[in-house]
Amino acid sequence: MSSTVASSPTAPVGASAPLRIGLFAHLADHRGAVEQTYLDHLDLFVHAESLGVESAWVRQFHLARPDAGRLGGLPSPFVFLGALAARTTTLRLGTAAITLPLEQELRVAEDAAVLDAISGGRVELGLANGGQPQTAAAFGVTPIDDREKSRRAYLGSVDRLTAALRGRPVTPDGEVLSPARPELADRVWHATLTERSAFETGRRGEGVLIGTTQVVPAEISAAAYHQGLAEGAAPRLGLSTWIFPGRSREEALARAEEGLHAKWEWARDFLPEAHSTGQIADRLTLHYGTADDIAASIARHPAFEHTTHVQLQLDGLYRDLEEQKDALELFTTQVAPALEGISRAAVAA
Repeated sequence: MSSTVASSPTAPVGASAPLRIGLFAHLADHRGAVEQTYLDHLDLFVHAESLGVESAWVRQFHLARPDAGRLGGLPSPFVFLGALAARTTTLRLGTAAITLPLEQELRVAEDAAVLDAISGGRVELGLANGGQPQTAAAFGVTPIDDREKSRRAYLGSVDRLTAALRGRPVTPDGEVLSPARPELADRVWHATLTERSAFETGRRGEGVLIGTTQVVPAEISAAAYHQGLAEGAAPRLGLSTWIFPGRSREEALARAEEGLHAKWEWARDFLPEAHSTGQIADRLTLHYGTADDIAASIARHPAFEHTTHVQLQLDGLYRDLEEQKDALELFTTQVAPALEGISRAAVAA
């Protein structure tokens, strides 16, 4: 860890808060038309609310290249979440995450504010730095090559966005965001890929989103985030958690094999080598097998001790929507209660 990170004290963090369960979706794995993927996930999220899942999280994914097998994902999370808001009453609506450098931050603030207003204050605003150069070019955005300058520019955009949400003037003659949503400014999260960015997110007192496949191990980012938190600050750490149930670990792994190898083709360039399906599952952080197997596997994950929000991931591997619903029910009725009983006191260490 850098000297800047290491010099800050580790804040004591209470671990008695209930573990919150969300459902996260890439919406980039298609069993049919892209349109059907959207409709299936609206159905799945509505079912999740009926099972007591607290939040829905969707990733922003720009553009597609069908001739290369990339059919695209969800470019407009606020539109999708608006449709979901109309179908639900308690489900929190999360973006995981909006790629802010490809957007105009005031427009993001407006869209988020309107969604928050019509949903009764249910928005969780996840943001991310980055964006592929070719995607940036398509949007007329010049990417910043220098990592430090890029980080400063990103945080400046976040600060302007949250200031607008709080109702501060955005023009010289005092015009403000309409509607202003000050409380939403306290529900900002960051998708982080480095130890330093996780630490800075903690220092800012904002939430952190940690994915299943990271160059920096999730537990390192999680620990850095908690180290950055001010004393007494409430942590918000969402850990994406990919599962695949089966009658046994062996049976689940066999059924997941084809999908795992397909995903490995995407991830193999930035993750440690794997020479078997089991190793691939480990590299991709898949928790598989019976409910007891899945609960034990999640509990063993080194980042779990720091986690406040489990964001269940049911992308890929599944044959149809009904199989995803079955997995969701197994998780909410058997896995989640087992996880609730596991001490996460290590987050205070």
